[in-house]
Amino acid sequence: MPFVKKISLENGIIGIWEISESAGSLISAFQFSENEKNEFKKFIGEKRQKEYLATRLLLQNILGQKTEVIYLESRRPLLKNSKLNISISHSSDFVTVFISNELCGIDVENVHRNIDRVTKRFLHPEELAWIENSNQSQILKIIYWSAKEAIYKCSCETGIQFDKQIFINPFEIEKTDLFSGKLTCKNRNVHYILRYFILENNVVVYCVEDKKNSL
Repeated sequence: MPFVKKISLENGIIGIWEISESAGSLISAFQFSENEKNEFKKFIGEKRQKEYLATRLLLQNILGQKTEVIYLESRRPLLKNSKLNISISHSSDFVTVFISNELCGIDVENVHRNIDRVTKRFLHPEELAWIENSNQSQILKIIYWSAKEAIYKCSCETGIQFDKQIFINPFEIEKTDLFSGKLTCKNRNVHYILRYFILENNVVVYCVEDKKNSL
């Protein structure tokens, strides 16, 4: 049985599934609708098949019933016949979902992922300078990447430039798991409340909009 965890929050639920089973085992455990059968046929690689199945089995586990995921043209996921919002993320080890009444975002990344070659493409120069002066620069780069991915998903916007439009405020990871960020888009400054936690060799970051401070 894979590791499944359900975290209840004030503004929603986070679900975690460890991708440890074969695609065949997951297929045996899942009841496909006709639409899901057609979707699943498109996935040739086992990795993508496992992500697809684990996501839906995780949702069934934490919601207590089978719930289909549908996608808008922008690839934003929705729960069929539900007013709840959902955000989904995968790493090589885990599937994570965040379900909320509010717009929400979640991202999971392996802490050993090498993102040095793309840091200037997703970090503002001020963010990069602060991170490089830290004694935990590697983990901070991963947290900042995940934070920006989570904000991007929560915003439902497209064409966002991570280095120019999303800014993460400095925080001390030794002292707090709570931090904040801002998206500048369409003449608005949208602020976000973010949290992170470590899951084995992965970082999970999730967020909702800080409506009190957004303009």
